[in-house]
Amino acid sequence: MNRTILLLNTMAALLLCFVASAQSIPFRSRDGKVTGWKITVAGGRPLATPAIVDGKLFVGGGFGSHEFYAFDAATGKRLWTYHTADDGPTAAAVEDGRIVFNTESCELEVLTTDGRPVWKKWLGDPLMSMPAIADGTVYMAFPNSRGDRKHYLGAFDLRDGRELWRHVIAGEIMTAPVIDGERIFLATVDGSLFSLDRRNGAEIFVNNRNATSAPAVWQGQCYFSKRETTQVTRNGKAAQQQNEVVAVVAAVPNSAPKALKSTERQADYLDYAKRSTASRVEAHSQSLDAMVGFGGSSKGDAKMSLAMANIGQASVRGVWAYQGSKPFVDHGKLFSSMGDKVLCVDPATEKVVWSRTLHQDKGGPLVDSVLTPPAIVNGKVFVGTSFGEVFVLSARSGEVISTTEIGEPVVFQAAVASGRVYVATNSGSIFCLNTGDARDDGWLMWGARPTHNGLLR
Repeated sequence: MNRTILLLNTMAALLLCFVASAQSIPFRSRDGKVTGWKITVAGGRPLATPAIVDGKLFVGGGFGSHEFYAFDAATGKRLWTYHTADDGPTAAAVEDGRIVFNTESCELEVLTTDGRPVWKKWLGDPLMSMPAIADGTVYMAFPNSRGDRKHYLGAFDLRDGRELWRHVIAGEIMTAPVIDGERIFLATVDGSLFSLDRRNGAEIFVNNRNATSAPAVWQGQCYFSKRETTQVTRNGKAAQQQNEVVAVVAAVPNSAPKALKSTERQADYLDYAKRSTASRVEAHSQSLDAMVGFGGSSKGDAKMSLAMANIGQASVRGVWAYQGSKPFVDHGKLFSSMGDKVLCVDPATEKVVWSRTLHQDKGGPLVDSVLTPPAIVNGKVFVGTSFGEVFVLSARSGEVISTTEIGEPVVFQAAVASGRVYVATNSGSIFCLNTGDARDDGWLMWGARPTHNGLLR
């Protein structure tokens, strides 16, 4: 990390080791129906999705932190703390007893589930997405900051970090690579959709489709959210309106995407011109950037202009936390959260089966997404909100099964394991909520599995 603020950040991280340690306290909802526990980690920073594996919860200390934690998933007891050299641990992927995550600046790290370092590799500055794993190989996007300054997707041996291949891509990717069989799919922040052979990095196709999320891959089709611009008249003057729609494209070269028009909605949260003046989240993200050395227009090798134009984000922290309207497939239905609305779509008919609006628009532009991507298990859809709630919906009907107020904004997708839902908050807390049904299980990390393509049941 070649920023002058490194020393101050490192000293602050060391001091945090001696302040209030992360210990769980009991949680009970206002109506007394939901119990669990809560942990607040030192620093109060925005946290990413935890990973739940073998009875342990693994989570980074948040954007700007130098800590990575393991807790007992049932009790919240802290098991160990690992201190990173660089700041900003992402959500982790876990496979074969190895925890894989990257720091925002600037390393890919691999630990054992007991907290012992295996290897790490400096890749570039900044790293704003998270890794994926399949069959002993780690896949990670990065800027070649010490070379040609281009972005690459790289493949690394999980055992020792040996680089297997790299392939140039348009820029940083949205959230994470998605793996389906022998292929890897990703969407870059400029809207390009890529498919590569994950064994050797050979390019299968690349198309710029104004994608605004990582794809879901099912039965040879890529489903993703897509930005569309229409011309409107406001106050007697021509203006542009950004919209978002679920789209599908065959996972083969030279295919044209098809927008599922029944899903289209206004998407001011993709419009940076509106977000720059009206979004408190954008202002907060810029302040967090400044705290880690990314003040003003200085964003390292982020190529931030690409993200500004396509997804309305202009901060390292904003792209670090961006998940968009990422769809997932469950039992032949497509689920996604778009702005303030959860959708269930039938891919066969291309029609909306149901939609559920949470926190109805009050009339002004929706310049920040309200909902996390859905986690779908046991016929239920789990969604967190920036207003500090966790909703459980019926996957069949969209009916609200339960609502739990936790009082802290939730931005990252939940994890669901062994009858518990785990949510991380923007205020630096982790909540464990008992669902009362042990069948609520299987969504163990962001994207359910280290391949990030959901459970595909």
